[in-house]
Amino acid sequence: MGFENINIVGSTWVDQNGIKILDVEESHALIMAAGYLKHNTLEGIYFRGQSNYYDELRPALYRSIDTDAAKYSREKRLNKKIDEYRDACPVFSKFGDYAAEPLLQHYGLQTTWLDLVDNIWVALWFACHEAKSTRDGHFLHFQKRIPSELNKYAYVYLVGADLERRRKDKPGYWNGENTELVDLRIAAPSYFLRPHAQHGLLFRCKGGGSGRPLNYAKQIRGIVRIPLEKAFDWLGNGHTVGVHSLFPPAYYDNGYKILLQSGVIFDPTDKNIGVVHSIGA
Repeated sequence: MGFENINIVGSTWVDQNGIKILDVEESHALIMAAGYLKHNTLEGIYFRGQSNYYDELRPALYRSIDTDAAKYSREKRLNKKIDEYRDACPVFSKFGDYAAEPLLQHYGLQTTWLDLVDNIWVALWFACHEAKSTRDGHFLHFQKRIPSELNKYAYVYLVGADLERRRKDKPGYWNGENTELVDLRIAAPSYFLRPHAQHGLLFRCKGGGSGRPLNYAKQIRGIVRIPLEKAFDWLGNGHTVGVHSLFPPAYYDNGYKILLQSGVIFDPTDKNIGVVHSIGA
């Protein structure tokens, strides 16, 4: 059953850039929309909060490039940095290699993985806030978006990922026909607190002879938009949905502290692979 066939009280279908998007005016309608495909498909359906509508779904490593040569160059530099973390942080030997790249993505590196969550309110929080960083990318701050005529919606993307072929020797990892999926709450210990706090999963598309695609938009199963002012009202001011809880400081997040103190050096001229951020909370 297609997402475009649902009819939920408190929502209407709108056309945005030729794409049907569900415009939601009631919090109950948001929850029903989020759960609809979970019940009506064999895929895993997860959420990604975004501040704007995009017709692409690219992982950070592949943004602003269009050639295989550029892709392979970035992948090579990223893999070198991941190896540096493995060498500098003995803790990486305590969980599977398959979790290293998605874990570092959660802490700031730009990788081939894309962040998802399985909690609709966490997705909505990310759709309602924007990240501000210093020019070198080391210091990051999140602030509420200010509603305006040009900045009036929060978007939640519903993304499908394969759930077959779960690997017993790789806890929290699903290797499907079209996608790979990692649940860091299973794959990584909870002293890496951030992914546990954010209900964090990551996925990436699998590719063919030329490697994985640059754009994962084929996995989008639906898009919901919420008026920004209503989204803030639904989220409220609860402590568990805020920067301090979703991005625990290194005092609480021992894994984050290990990464910050690892001694791994970043080339400030190479911003394409990111950096482990210091986040104010």
